Amino acid sequence: MPVRWLPRPLGLGSWFVLGILVAAPLAQILLIAFVPAFGGADGTGMSAALRTHDLWNALGGTLALAFLTMCMTLALGWALAALMVETPLPVAPLWEALLLAPFLLPPYLTGIAWSLLLQPGGYFTQWFGAASAPLGQALYTLPGMAWVMALHLAPLAYLMLRAALLQRADSPRLAARVHGAGRLRSWLQIELPAVAPALAGAALLIFLAASEEYGVPAVIGSYAGVSVLATAVEESVSVWPVDLPKAASLGVILCLLALLVWLPYRRLSRVPTDSPQQRPRPARWSALLPVLVFVLLADVLPIGAILLTSLLRAVTNGITTTNLTLAHYADVLGANSVGLQALRTSLWLSLFTALAALALGLIVAGALLRRKAVPTPSRALDLLASLPTALPGVVVAVGLILFWNAPWNPLGIYGTPLILVISYLTVTFPYALRYAQVGLAASGAQLEFAASVHGAGAVGRFLRVTLPLAMPALAGAASVVFALSMRELVTSVMLQPPGTQVISTYIMNQFLQGDVGDGMAMAVIGVFSSAALLGLARLRLGRA
Repeated sequence: MPVRWLPRPLGLGSWFVLGILVAAPLAQILLIAFVPAFGGADGTGMSAALRTHDLWNALGGTLALAFLTMCMTLALGWALAALMVETPLPVAPLWEALLLAPFLLPPYLTGIAWSLLLQPGGYFTQWFGAASAPLGQALYTLPGMAWVMALHLAPLAYLMLRAALLQRADSPRLAARVHGAGRLRSWLQIELPAVAPALAGAALLIFLAASEEYGVPAVIGSYAGVSVLATAVEESVSVWPVDLPKAASLGVILCLLALLVWLPYRRLSRVPTDSPQQRPRPARWSALLPVLVFVLLADVLPIGAILLTSLLRAVTNGITTTNLTLAHYADVLGANSVGLQALRTSLWLSLFTALAALALGLIVAGALLRRKAVPTPSRALDLLASLPTALPGVVVAVGLILFWNAPWNPLGIYGTPLILVISYLTVTFPYALRYAQVGLAASGAQLEFAASVHGAGAVGRFLRVTLPLAMPALAGAASVVFALSMRELVTSVMLQPPGTQVISTYIMNQFLQGDVGDGMAMAVIGVFSSAALLGLARLRLGRA
């Protein structure tokens, strides 16, 4: 049933807003890539970019990194999922939280943490001496970069594959074993086909995330000699001479690669699933060792390196009482310090983005609920609203630069903090939309119609029926959008106005300039505040 509280002009307005956020920047990228002279842009277009060695080198690096990351992540995720399903551990919620904890660290922070651990003079060198040198050399290679990204993305594969394994029915496996099928044959003919859709979906989603990743290649890639499309696009915009048509051309290629992966994943994610009954399995400690190893590599070592660095005067001086200090936190939080200004800027930008994403998400979700009456436009609106999920952050940033900085655009948004809000909103909007759809589904059309029958107007129905019932989901949406905006890196690097820093750019700048102590102190503040916020939101949703 259509949503009656949503005025039709607001539904039409959602098309306009999404057109400005998504369609217009993409159109500008395509135009500049194929017609470089449009808008007075100087540089090489698509035809010239296709003939350069840099493009094919970056494309090869992107494909190789994404493939290796996908293979490593699927191996980790499947192993953890199988262990936790077949031999569940006691106190399962605790281990679930530890397995998902790598999500708390942005990928670039994971890369920085492992650099601190394995770099010459780093923690491993201090603890294990020359024996750790091969590990340090392995980190600054293509497989080393893929391993760092796999540790971050493994929880995603774990969640998807664990859900698929839990949806299997035990009876076909037991029947096959009773009729003489061995473990390998039973696995190949029964278990593998049952989880194949989830496995394919996880592979596509991980490949997509790895192919558009900017943070880890920016931290490790230059030392490893690995070039990827994401960093090549950013260099075309930030390194003199600026070549916007080249950035647009590389962005188009990266966007096409992402769409080729995202569209099949979108279809796979809609495959209906059932919930067959499984026999209960007793909790065992036999899976503890592999889980502990993963927690050590993905949680303890990276987070410990970040926390330890924030408390040391100098990393190279080792862990001694005379080397411990809180000065880095004092520098970050000191009055009128650059760190405190970056923290304040991130807080208000993220808050503004969360509120805007909630408002727009409610409007678009309400418009999508009209699909029974107008299915074709609604499907197009859903595709447009979901498209930012497939768009790499560097592509979004280049599109916003080309659109909002175009000579014909009279609005002076580019070069102001508002451009960061627009970029954060574009990147995070699909998450707000999905939460809003869940919230509106929870409100139910019957209650809305009952309120209408009893004389409630559109505003009254929304404020007294729809909004209170949708509030738990909306609180979750606001928390997720806020946390993602606080950690957004690539659009912040490419779009931040002069004299403005946010948390992510502050951390990167401090790391690149060698002042890692202040950077890691800011990382601790940002990560633990985001974790606390997400924990409170989850608690609020659970109680609701």
